[in-house]
Amino acid sequence: MVIGHPLPPASAGAIGLRAEHTGLLLGRGADGDAVLLRLFRPQPTRIALIGGLWLARVAVFRALALGARVFVRTSDERRWHGLGEVAVGDPDRVRVVTGGRPTVAGRFGEPVLHVHDVEGQRVFDLRPDEAWQATLTISAQLTDTAADALSVADAALVQRMWAQQAVYVAARLGVDPDAASEVETLPDDTVALLSDGQVRVAWVSATDIEQQMFGPPGRL
Repeated sequence: MVIGHPLPPASAGAIGLRAEHTGLLLGRGADGDAVLLRLFRPQPTRIALIGGLWLARVAVFRALALGARVFVRTSDERRWHGLGEVAVGDPDRVRVVTGGRPTVAGRFGEPVLHVHDVEGQRVFDLRPDEAWQATLTISAQLTDTAADALSVADAALVQRMWAQQAVYVAARLGVDPDAASEVETLPDDTVALLSDGQVRVAWVSATDIEQQMFGPPGRL
């Protein structure tokens, strides 16, 4: 789906989901508490996302609300076309890149997000000194690309998947496999965050703006 519905400038900043200093708000858990992803930190961060394009674009949209500059490698530019302009009124905030990796510096309040949306191609890694930068590797299923990303990931965002796959992901992230069993039955509007040795399931309550831009929740 191509993003093409005009919204007021800086819409991302007005979605009411601007994350606290501790992270990006994914949604609410069963206990009603916020489920936060530590996406941008003083050290580089690597996130593996195994799920649908809907979740990936919502995550990037919310990263824009944190002031992020986004660089996307993709096999289909239409998946990301117009996101920067529609979300924050600045087309340069989301750039599709090819060739070598961009030389950019992240800083507090102006972090950098590198999105890898290409299957069958190894994801570049961040250097230890690349503060306030993060990589987000997107895979619809547990592919070789996803496995590579999981091998170095600080956290994983997972939508519904088979139990055997959930066990594999949990093992890679140092999470008790039994704790990941509920991933097999997740609804389309939920995501499991695996990090710090635990799994938390969040209901991703999309705002009106996100629903207008990305449509209803989906796993594909």
